[in-house]
Amino acid sequence: MKKTKKMSRLLFWEAVRGYLFIAPALILLIGLLFIPMVQGFWYSVTDFNILKSWDYNFIGLDNFKKVIADEDFGIILKNEVIFAVVVTVITVVISMLIAVFLNNIRHGKNIIRALVFMPWVLPEVVVGALWRWILDGEKGLVNSVLVEYLHILPEHIQFFSEATALASVCFVYIWRTYPYVTIMLSAGLQGIDKELYDAAAVDGCNGIKRFWYITIPNLKYVLSICSLMAAIWTMNGFGIINILTAGGPGVSSTTLPMTIYKTAFQKFRFGEASAYSVIQFVIIMIFALIYLRVTKATKEEEA
Repeated sequence: MKKTKKMSRLLFWEAVRGYLFIAPALILLIGLLFIPMVQGFWYSVTDFNILKSWDYNFIGLDNFKKVIADEDFGIILKNEVIFAVVVTVITVVISMLIAVFLNNIRHGKNIIRALVFMPWVLPEVVVGALWRWILDGEKGLVNSVLVEYLHILPEHIQFFSEATALASVCFVYIWRTYPYVTIMLSAGLQGIDKELYDAAAVDGCNGIKRFWYITIPNLKYVLSICSLMAAIWTMNGFGIINILTAGGPGVSSTTLPMTIYKTAFQKFRFGEASAYSVIQFVIIMIFALIYLRVTKATKEEEA
């Protein structure tokens, strides 16, 4: 009996000690994430506008009604979905091809990996400024080379015009995101048993069949994680868009984060900005739930 009590005390103090170790990180998480999130939900149902007053009143769902009734809301929501889907799909496809290439080369693999990973380590400000210069419609590098030096095009391409602004932003985000996904997929490829490929080669399977029937099934879990992460990063993207187009021209490249920023810090309507934030939170949660269902089904298949 005494030994049992002594063991229980030891386990209790071990648990207390463990909680004390994680307490600083937990407090920081609550202060920087949980409390602002709850406050954002509260602001979304108030008339908080610092241009009028720091006082605010509960107004229910009026902010959401204003947001949905806005004539630009449909375009912004469509931009958000197109932006997330296009960047995620193309990034995963390109990253998969590069990862397979890196997995098959024998010489200079580490140097090539370092070069591939370089865009990811660059700050968003640097990436945005760099591509703003490269794609500039008048003095950009691309236009200078294609029009003035090679004479391939008769006139300059306006990459940030209303028709092409969103496509240009998608391209830059793909360039920024693919290195991380490539490294993740490369790690997954190294975990696949090479004997499977050897056995398939003996049975007469070509490279495409080996890729489709061995590589893809063994990377389902990694692919689902990479897809979710890329989608969330894209939907939360702000810095690069702000530098490249600031959401323009008009709202042609405006996404929900840009709208939240403009509504809160240019128009100072924090209530409406919080409503946009809640809508974005719901969209991200939908993506997360889809991810959980996919990963659960993948684990059940592997089991």
